[in-house]
Amino acid sequence: MVLLLKKLFKSNILYSYTFCFSTTIIHSKTITKTQSIVVDYLLSRFGFSREKAAWASKHLDRLKFLEKAETVLDFLKSYSFDDSQIKKLVSLYPKALCCNVERNLKPKFEGLQSLGFSGQELVHLILSNYMVLGCNFERNVRPKIEFWEEILGSFELMSKSLRGKQCILSFSLEQRALPNLAFLREFGVSNERITLIVQRHPRFLAQKPDELKELAEKVEGMGIRRDSRMFVWALNTLRMVSKTKFDGKLEVLKSLGWSEADFLLAFQKNPIFLTVSETMLKKKIDFLVNEAGCKPSELAQSPTLLMFSLEKRLIPRYHVMQVLKSKRLNNVNYSLLSTMSYSEKMFVKNFLLCRKKDAPELYDWYISSCKGSEHSHSVLKPVDKCVL
Repeated sequence: MVLLLKKLFKSNILYSYTFCFSTTIIHSKTITKTQSIVVDYLLSRFGFSREKAAWASKHLDRLKFLEKAETVLDFLKSYSFDDSQIKKLVSLYPKALCCNVERNLKPKFEGLQSLGFSGQELVHLILSNYMVLGCNFERNVRPKIEFWEEILGSFELMSKSLRGKQCILSFSLEQRALPNLAFLREFGVSNERITLIVQRHPRFLAQKPDELKELAEKVEGMGIRRDSRMFVWALNTLRMVSKTKFDGKLEVLKSLGWSEADFLLAFQKNPIFLTVSETMLKKKIDFLVNEAGCKPSELAQSPTLLMFSLEKRLIPRYHVMQVLKSKRLNNVNYSLLSTMSYSEKMFVKNFLLCRKKDAPELYDWYISSCKGSEHSHSVLKPVDKCVL
């Protein structure tokens, strides 16, 4: 062993390894000491966990003076950010603490104000789209906001979309939104339909153009024409539902009595039903087939039924109609789809308020059922037996 060590020293191998190892330790300690100042600041200033503070500190190499961070915090407070909102922003985008207030933050905030954002509306915009703090306002941020306001049809709708979790300002107009818009128009989709789908799903225009073209081919291949009102909804459904989930739902529905033709028919009539989870599809079909008496093929003709809430619409309304039928208070044989499709206001007016004298408990039971109260479960059995 001694002879081996002597050979290693003579060949300088052990010396080189020892030197590298020691310098690594020294360098590691230097980094740790530098970061610990920032970590301690984040712990005491924002109440971060140690793990969160350590992660954030890695993004704050440029933060040489803590006074700079305090200047940023004072600026944010001047724009109505409270402590919890500042903490959220720093947790999402630690580099905000490194921003130069005069050269970076102030021009952006003033630019957003010039576009109509103010107060908490401005705060929520920044929290939902913090990436704007790292972008050039005039070349990047302003054109995007003006584009989305034009597409969505109003400042209110645009502001609402930006406050959500869509992150649409993070996508390139030139590489995604504009090519997708041009493709849809060339494909024959009207501006009205584009606006309607984008109002509900802003990220629809933010997908990769090649992927949108592939989806369009699939939708046409499934029998939905370009001029159909369901075309853009089918595109968006396939965008949200992965191939794995699509195939999984097909298998689930086949196991519940559907044929592939039934599945295709339902997709053509209302593709959005595929956004319902497999678990909920099973529960709804089980109720509609085994209790409400629908045939699987009939559900394929009316897939909209599968989109209604089981607990707050399908079950309560079905039982209301059963009670009215048992008491002979309903002279018209309504279809299940028409009964479920009534607006809440019209259903209550046509089937409950006008029958309140003959079935007074039914109204209260229905309202509690739709609210999901504990009382509704206790009276569900009497309604099943038509005792009311």
